[in-house]
Amino acid sequence: MSTKLKHRLERRALLVLVAALAYVPALGQRIEPDMGEVGTGGNFVIIGSVFFPSGQRVDRRIRVKLYTLTRGDVASMTDDNGRFAFRRLAPGNYEVVIDGEKDYEVVRYRVNIIQTSRTPIGTEQIYPIQIRLQLKGARDLKPGVLNSELAGVPPRAQKFYNKALALAQEGNNKGAVEQLQQAITDHPKFALAFTELGAQYLNTGELDKAEKALRSALELSPDSFAARMNYGILLVRLNRFAEAETELRLALKQDEKSAVGHYYLGRALAYLGRYENAEVELNLALAFGGEEMKEAHRYLAAIYNARGKTQRSIAELEIYLKLTPKAPDAEKLRAMIQKLRETKRSP
Repeated sequence: MSTKLKHRLERRALLVLVAALAYVPALGQRIEPDMGEVGTGGNFVIIGSVFFPSGQRVDRRIRVKLYTLTRGDVASMTDDNGRFAFRRLAPGNYEVVIDGEKDYEVVRYRVNIIQTSRTPIGTEQIYPIQIRLQLKGARDLKPGVLNSELAGVPPRAQKFYNKALALAQEGNNKGAVEQLQQAITDHPKFALAFTELGAQYLNTGELDKAEKALRSALELSPDSFAARMNYGILLVRLNRFAEAETELRLALKQDEKSAVGHYYLGRALAYLGRYENAEVELNLALAFGGEEMKEAHRYLAAIYNARGKTQRSIAELEIYLKLTPKAPDAEKLRAMIQKLRETKRSP
């Protein structure tokens, strides 16, 4: 075996090792602030965005609380675009609460974090949620008044859909799926229900079912950002990287500042061997997402190593360990750094 070929195989192997796949079940958003350490001893993250009843993103800071069984409530604030995050969570039941807004109803969104056999060990796992505020006194209004995407959907199908959202907020994925299936039976062209169904299947790791639901959503609503982004994420998880690139680029045309979109596109391009393009996308993920996109540093480290840029690879791994000193594979990464330092590749 030639030395050149040996180095190429070593770099490919290291790319796979360093870039342990992070699990993002459904649509994610740009997250900048670190909302504090809950300290329940895990590597899960709840990230979310808050929207006004009209569907527009909240454009000011509001208080968000996370209730846990082990620490009580942890209070934090969104950023100026309604984004928030709670990190370092162990598997278990949590409740995200917004209760300080005088014009809006109290929101209680339950999140049931589950450690499954499909969940990779060693990287942060992200649970994304979206919360839509509701005006006080508006509970009796028809859903279509608050969401134009429900226009034309029969009331019975809307009722199933709203029940599904409530069950999802309580962490009852199975119940949510059943209600969404009822909604679709009542109204086979219910694009929002198909999108939500795909998200539920992504969260439970049922990827074949997620693909079927999301493809149906896109056939009915080709311009749906949520359906397109989730479909792109799904394709990355299915290792269909060329298809994923196409879908993620279409999604990013609608929201060019989506940190998760750039992150997943970077991952897809890295596995396609297009390292320079992957580097651009991963750096955009970091620019738009800040520390919440810390997993991008692992991919950048792998890419730089694959391109023979040892010093830059080391620097990225050191940044990652600084941001995540208690990563489950921290010692393995430190050993990798030492191994890279012992090589004689050009920086």
